[in-house]
Amino acid sequence: MSKVYLINVGANSSDSSRARSPIFDDDRFVYVPFSFKRRGVDGYFKYPKPTRPFIRNMQGRSTHCDPDWSNLTYGDQCSNRRAAALRRVDVGDILLFWGLLWRNDGKTWKSFTGQRGWYLIGALRVSEILEEGQTAENAKRANRKRAAKNAHLVDGVIGDGQRVFIGSKRRSKLFRRAVDLQTTQGSGLLFRTIRAASGRHLSLHGKIPWNSSTRSCRVIWDLDLPDHRVRARIARKAVLHKTGYDLLGDL
Repeated sequence: MSKVYLINVGANSSDSSRARSPIFDDDRFVYVPFSFKRRGVDGYFKYPKPTRPFIRNMQGRSTHCDPDWSNLTYGDQCSNRRAAALRRVDVGDILLFWGLLWRNDGKTWKSFTGQRGWYLIGALRVSEILEEGQTAENAKRANRKRAAKNAHLVDGVIGDGQRVFIGSKRRSKLFRRAVDLQTTQGSGLLFRTIRAASGRHLSLHGKIPWNSSTRSCRVIWDLDLPDHRVRARIARKAVLHKTGYDLLGDL
């Protein structure tokens, strides 16, 4: 049966002075990708137009939109330690994405309130995987146009150590509202559903900081295991209630 991988994406704490994903009063949000250094580039024009009110000071930096929510694909450098677990992703597995969102009571950078939290924001049910050295032409015909637009196809070829995951159109989605992981609450959603890689419980003030345990991409639920499936169903209920999306549909 499928496994669920947790993956942190988007502008994070290190980007807080220049790029933030806003979340509004109704828990709708704008996904703002991370930035990275690139000499001679003004990254402002690399960001999609809907994100530009929530970025600044992008001289010498760039970005790429991954996950590509428009085309439901995700690529990663799986040779990096942070993403090494993604080498084991199979067709039918679920990539569950979470990120840092900042409360915003308006439509500009100046409208950020300073309040922030960590939220589930979307998921891809993997329907096909492209490996390093492959091109979009190696994908099924119906997926080629989507795959070709992923940022990890540099000059049309997937680079060394990289993989591109193509999501099922029916079972993949950027959530219409963010789902709060409730990391400041002792009985929050994260602590009820996610364990350390060793299997130990995470807690608000535990010896294992929750954020260190979720930093790297990894399996959080193996749906063949009864206790994992119980925890996955708790998260499924929260996501379904907030977004109308069934994370475990057909499983």
